[in-house]
Amino acid sequence: MSKKEYFNQYESYIADKVFLIDETSQVENETYENMLSFTISKKYLAKLKATDFISFLSRIKENRKSQLNVSKTISDLFYYIWHDEMAGQLRVNFINSNHSELPFGADLEFTSNEVDIIDEFLNSEYLDEITWNKLSDDTGDPENKESTEISNFKLKVYKEIIRKDARRANIG
Repeated sequence: MSKKEYFNQYESYIADKVFLIDETSQVENETYENMLSFTISKKYLAKLKATDFISFLSRIKENRKSQLNVSKTISDLFYYIWHDEMAGQLRVNFINSNHSELPFGADLEFTSNEVDIIDEFLNSEYLDEITWNKLSDDTGDPENKESTEISNFKLKVYKEIIRKDARRANIG
């Protein structure tokens, strides 16, 4: 599979309709409707670089900005990206900027660029599977001195704001 063939399978992501709302009470709908995920087999890694993903993701963000600009919503959008290591996926999402925090149950560690997240995804040893011997009995129990991985876990996330162009806003 070539680089072009890889991204062609995700081409529909670019024109997907984004779920836009100003309220924060529908975060579950926002995250469900707007989440995109990428998977890759280790055998195709040599053909893809972080810059390839950045280029593809910029096309998605431009489309979401265009949809935002013609919408009746007044809020901007948060774009965020993370590596879901357990799923072996690079994930992307969009929610309105009225949310005070991103909808994760884990502690977050923010990074200043997308490349950190994409490189983590592309260099993961678990893209194809997590083998049984890699699984842990770690429960995250702070009383168990051997149990530190889960309790100290921080999810690395990149976040940026996509601003609604006030000149083109469809308010009314």
